[in-house]
Amino acid sequence: MDIDIVGRIAQDVARLPPGVQRHIEAVQHQSLALARRWRFDETAAALAAQAHDICRALPGPDLIAQARSLGIPVTPIEEAFPVFLHGPVGAETVRRRYGLRDQAILDPIRYHTMGRAAMSPPEQVLFLADKLDPQKRARYPYFDEVLRLAYEDLDAAILCFLTGQMQAFLAAASLVHPGMLAAYNNLLLQRGGSLGGT
Repeated sequence: MDIDIVGRIAQDVARLPPGVQRHIEAVQHQSLALARRWRFDETAAALAAQAHDICRALPGPDLIAQARSLGIPVTPIEEAFPVFLHGPVGAETVRRRYGLRDQAILDPIRYHTMGRAAMSPPEQVLFLADKLDPQKRARYPYFDEVLRLAYEDLDAAILCFLTGQMQAFLAAASLVHPGMLAAYNNLLLQRGGSLGGT
């Protein structure tokens, strides 16, 4: 890994709001632990985690404007909730600003918020690590179960999270991002169309 890229990302992360920096640190810690557990590239996992929220502090209108200028499609759901764009905008920003071309780092950044169908293991690790920041424990009643499953079965952990989160969205009559639904359906189909065992 290019030391210059790592240093430049670290400098930009240091300029983010303190709350975002604390979250990034927690996600890095969890990403490394999961990468060790599943024997994935720890360096790539740590860098993806460090850069995953590089655009998280941007206001909604700026996220939409940047997405459009970068050629990233903006759906009506993302117009309503621009925060969904911080992963795709972040990945493209990392690619262009730092010259990072490794898809095993860029794709986890791109899809860490809502997921997608057929996520790669590095994508799964960052997706889960992002949700398993201890600061989010109160937000997710299923936090402890997702944490337990993350060290036993990545697919089951993601299904547990997605099931709980989509139930919460539906109960609140809130929109469900298509990436989340695609990830859920894909994993459920892989398991024979049943949630048995999760």
